[in-house]
Amino acid sequence: MTIHDFIFSDRPRYRATRHISLWVLFCLYFFMVNFLPGSLNDFGRAKIYLAAFQKMIYIPVSIFSAYVTAYFLLTKFLLKEKYLVFIILLIGLCVVNLANAVLLTRLYAVLTQTLPFDQLPIQIRIFQPVIYGLGLGTAAAVFACIGRLLKIHYLKQKENERLEKLKIVTELEIIRTHFHPHFLSDALKNISSLIRSRSNQSPDAILKLADLLSYFLYENDRERVSLQQEMSMVHAYLELEKTFYGDRIVVNLKEPEAPNDLDIAPLILVSLVQHCCEQSLLSLQQKLTVNIEIQTEGSQLTFKLSCNGYHETINGLPQLNSALNQALKRVELLYPSKHCMETSLQHGIFSLQLSLESEILSPKKNDKPAIELAYEPA
Repeated sequence: MTIHDFIFSDRPRYRATRHISLWVLFCLYFFMVNFLPGSLNDFGRAKIYLAAFQKMIYIPVSIFSAYVTAYFLLTKFLLKEKYLVFIILLIGLCVVNLANAVLLTRLYAVLTQTLPFDQLPIQIRIFQPVIYGLGLGTAAAVFACIGRLLKIHYLKQKENERLEKLKIVTELEIIRTHFHPHFLSDALKNISSLIRSRSNQSPDAILKLADLLSYFLYENDRERVSLQQEMSMVHAYLELEKTFYGDRIVVNLKEPEAPNDLDIAPLILVSLVQHCCEQSLLSLQQKLTVNIEIQTEGSQLTFKLSCNGYHETINGLPQLNSALNQALKRVELLYPSKHCMETSLQHGIFSLQLSLESEILSPKKNDKPAIELAYEPA
């Protein structure tokens, strides 16, 4: 049994254990409050303990008041914003508690006192019903109400978090369904053209596409992959585009020779590169130049991308490239508080800088300077 199950589970055995434990603690507290020795010698007198035990006859009033408030008045009226009815019924409950305490006081007098009830001290006849019926009963009702409200608030908060995560997962699945078929369709058309023209590049293109599809299908379901895995797919995608478009695309890729082995969400970088290249290649007939730079420092990853061929606006203004919007939204969903992203569009040059805070899987020394790789036309 975990503490969370003990406090919040609605399974019968957990609820029974929780309620029994609560009232056992309440009985101990009630006994200690009513155990008032006048001197050290009183600790050895059985009469003092007996008197405190006898007053526990009023505990049923507190139990009745707590459950009626927490499971009836709170749920049926307070939570439904029927405040006037709630207050009226709460006052009525206080009257019932006082009446029950008076009846228990008479029973207490019969069991413990030798004098008739009317001849007992006012402390017993009046004060005890008020203190243990009206006072303690109302206090038990208030604390039960507060405790249940806190529990309801906590469970509602957890449910909202669960729904938010479900919403994120659903949005990610929608993004994935848009991403895979679109890329696959374009790649298959290009490979089909290579095969029809009997190009020697066809087998290599099919192998690269197979690697990418394997990554998309199997690694996409993982929460994190290594940065090296992600970058190997970026290389594979760029080489595949070079095969399809030849001289029309030039890629300048700059990355550390020995980067820290960070873990990132799969397809973060690949999708950004893919959507930028796709948009530019579709809108251009001239040469496309893509500049990519990867920097790692500690647990910080910085990804810079720029390419020409953009004619849409960025940052909240209407855009025709909804696929890129989905890629950027995926970053926001997966890294809600651990990313910084800046985009700009000037004179047809789209620039993006993405910084991610991630975890280091196996830190590596980065003693060598960054190297610059360039994919030249074949």
